[in-house]
Amino acid sequence: MDEREFRACGRKKCYETRVDARKAAEKSSRRKDAPKIFVYECPYCGGWHLTHRRPK
Repeated sequence: MDEREFRACGRKKCYETRVDARKAAEKSSRRKDAPKIFVYECPYCGGWHLTHRRPK
């Protein structure tokens, strides 16, 4: 696993479906002063991850 893959996938929780990731993002976003959380499909593992950066 190279550095780019590790940063994009290796250290993040993986969700099997977009729906599961969206539920986790919504739950996380409910915290006081929490940033908006986005979901994206990982090009390395095919799963879904959360990020605070708006996906391109």
